[in-house]
Amino acid sequence: MDAHDDDGSDPQRAESGSAHIASGVNKTFQAPGKRWYRLDITCDTKGVAELTLTLTRGDAEQAYGIGCGDREADQFNIPPGAPFTARVDTVRSGTGLVLWRLNTVSPGDVDGCDDDIDGCGG
Repeated sequence: MDAHDDDGSDPQRAESGSAHIASGVNKTFQAPGKRWYRLDITCDTKGVAELTLTLTRGDAEQAYGIGCGDREADQFNIPPGAPFTARVDTVRSGTGLVLWRLNTVSPGDVDGCDDDIDGCGG
Protein backbone atom coordinates (compact mmCIF):
# COMPACT_ATOMS: atom_id res chain seq x y z
CA MET A 1 0.00 0.00 0.00
CA ASP A 2 1.33 3.43 -0.90
CA ALA A 3 2.06 5.60 2.17
CA HIS A 4 0.31 8.56 0.50
CA ASP A 5 -3.02 6.69 0.40
CA ASP A 6 -2.78 4.88 3.75
CA ASP A 7 -5.95 5.50 5.77
CA GLY A 8 -4.16 4.98 9.11
CA SER A 9 -3.97 7.94 11.45
CA ASP A 10 -0.22 7.76 12.07
CA PRO A 11 1.93 10.31 10.23
CA GLN A 12 4.00 8.81 7.43
CA ARG A 13 7.31 10.38 6.38
CA ALA A 14 7.21 11.35 2.72
CA GLU A 15 10.57 13.16 2.49
CA SER A 16 13.18 14.81 4.67
CA GLY A 17 16.39 16.72 4.21
CA SER A 18 18.61 19.59 5.20
CA ALA A 19 20.51 22.45 3.59
CA HIS A 20 23.10 24.99 4.68
CA ILE A 21 21.61 28.45 5.14
CA ALA A 22 24.24 29.80 2.72
CA SER A 23 22.63 27.59 0.04
CA GLY A 24 19.00 28.15 1.04
CA VAL A 25 16.17 25.79 0.13
CA ASN A 26 14.12 25.70 -3.07
CA LYS A 27 12.32 22.35 -3.05
CA THR A 28 9.23 21.30 -4.98
CA PHE A 29 7.09 18.50 -3.49
CA GLN A 30 4.61 16.55 -5.62
CA ALA A 31 1.91 16.06 -2.88
CA PRO A 32 -0.03 13.13 -4.42
CA GLY A 33 -2.66 10.99 -2.71
CA LYS A 34 -5.58 11.64 -0.37
CA ARG A 35 -3.78 12.45 2.89
CA TRP A 36 -2.85 15.99 3.95
CA TYR A 37 0.80 16.95 4.22
CA ARG A 38 2.54 18.54 7.19
CA LEU A 39 5.84 20.29 6.59
CA ASP A 40 7.96 20.46 9.75
CA ILE A 41 10.83 22.91 9.35
CA THR A 42 13.40 24.35 11.71
CA CYS A 43 16.82 25.95 11.62
CA ASP A 44 19.92 25.50 13.75
CA THR A 45 22.08 28.55 13.15
CA LYS A 46 24.72 30.80 14.57
CA GLY A 47 24.24 34.53 14.06
CA VAL A 48 20.74 34.24 12.54
CA ALA A 49 17.59 34.39 14.70
CA GLU A 50 14.98 33.90 11.97
CA LEU A 51 14.69 32.69 8.39
CA THR A 52 11.87 33.35 5.92
CA LEU A 53 9.97 30.37 4.52
CA THR A 54 7.81 30.98 1.45
CA LEU A 55 5.25 28.33 0.46
CA THR A 56 3.90 28.49 -3.10
CA ARG A 57 1.30 26.50 -5.05
CA GLY A 58 0.08 27.89 -8.35
CA ASP A 59 -0.76 31.58 -7.81
CA ALA A 60 -1.04 31.22 -4.02
CA GLU A 61 1.95 32.23 -1.90
CA GLN A 62 2.47 32.74 1.85
CA ALA A 63 5.63 33.79 3.70
CA TYR A 64 6.38 32.84 7.31
CA GLY A 65 9.17 33.62 9.78
CA ILE A 66 10.89 30.50 11.13
CA GLY A 67 12.55 30.99 14.52
CA CYS A 68 15.99 29.40 14.62
CA GLY A 69 17.03 27.40 17.65
CA ASP A 70 13.46 26.62 18.74
CA ARG A 71 12.95 23.27 20.48
CA GLU A 72 10.00 22.42 18.23
CA ALA A 73 9.85 22.65 14.45
CA ASP A 74 7.33 25.04 12.88
CA GLN A 75 4.53 23.03 11.25
CA PHE A 76 2.59 23.87 8.09
CA ASN A 77 -0.45 22.02 6.69
CA ILE A 78 -0.80 21.49 2.97
CA PRO A 79 -3.72 19.66 1.31
CA PRO A 80 -2.95 16.97 -1.28
CA GLY A 81 -3.15 17.73 -4.97
CA ALA A 82 -0.92 19.92 -7.08
CA PRO A 83 2.82 20.24 -6.40
CA PHE A 84 3.97 22.96 -3.99
CA THR A 85 7.32 24.66 -3.40
CA ALA A 86 9.04 25.48 -0.10
CA ARG A 87 11.71 28.17 -0.37
CA VAL A 88 14.05 29.49 2.33
CA ASP A 89 16.12 32.42 1.14
CA THR A 90 19.90 32.21 1.17
CA VAL A 91 21.60 33.82 4.19
CA ARG A 92 25.32 34.52 3.96
CA SER A 93 25.69 36.47 7.23
CA GLY A 94 25.62 33.40 9.49
CA THR A 95 26.18 29.66 9.57
CA GLY A 96 23.89 26.73 10.18
CA LEU A 97 21.35 24.37 8.72
CA VAL A 98 17.72 24.32 7.71
CA LEU A 99 16.14 20.95 8.51
CA TRP A 100 12.83 19.80 7.12
CA ARG A 101 10.55 16.78 7.10
CA LEU A 102 7.39 16.27 5.07
CA ASN A 103 4.84 13.87 6.57
CA THR A 104 1.44 12.74 5.40
CA VAL A 105 -1.35 12.95 7.98
CA SER A 106 -4.99 11.99 7.83
CA PRO A 107 -7.41 14.92 7.29
CA GLY A 108 -8.80 14.44 10.83
CA ASP A 109 -5.32 14.99 12.30
CA VAL A 110 -4.80 18.42 10.70
CA ASP A 111 -4.52 21.02 13.50
CA GLY A 112 -5.28 24.71 12.96
CA CYS A 113 -5.35 26.08 9.44
CA ASP A 114 -5.91 23.29 6.90
CA ASP A 115 -4.06 25.09 4.08
CA ASP A 116 -1.08 27.23 5.07
CA ILE A 117 -0.41 28.11 1.41
CA ASP A 118 -3.83 29.63 0.62
CA GLY A 119 -4.03 30.88 4.21
CA CYS A 120 -7.00 30.85 6.54
CA GLY A 121 -7.50 34.56 7.15
CA GLY A 122 -9.00 35.56 10.43
